[in-house]
Amino acid sequence: MSVDFLNATVEYTTRANAMLNPIIPKSGIFLMGEKGIEFRSEKGPGFIQIPWTSVENIFVQMLFGGRYVRGFTIATDEGQLFEFVVNDAKDTLKYMRKYLERDVFQASKSNISKVLGQFKK
Repeated sequence: MSVDFLNATVEYTTRANAMLNPIIPKSGIFLMGEKGIEFRSEKGPGFIQIPWTSVENIFVQMLFGGRYVRGFTIATDEGQLFEFVVNDAKDTLKYMRKYLERDVFQASKSNISKVLGQFKK
C-alpha cells in the first residue's frame, strides 16, 4: 500500500517521535511543505498528514522558562491531537510560522511543571 505525499515539495525535515502511544513512541521523519505537515514512520507502516488549513492550535511544551522546547501537540479542526517530540523543536516552530498565524501557538505546561505545581502552596 503506497501513500501519496501531501506536499509536492518538502521544504523542511527533522527527526521526530510521534507520541501516538504513551508507552511506545513511533520514530520517524517530520516533514513540512507548502500544503502541510507530514510524519513518516521509519520502522513499519505509519504516517500522519495534517494540512495547514486543518491546524487549530499548537501547544508548545516549554521547559526551564522557555529556554528549552521539548516538542508540541497539534490540535486539528476535527478534534484530533498529535503529539511530537522533535530534534530541532525551536527551528521547527519557526518554520511553521511561515504558514500559521502567531495566535495558533500556545505555551503548554509540561508534565514536570504540573507535578511540581502540586507541591507548591
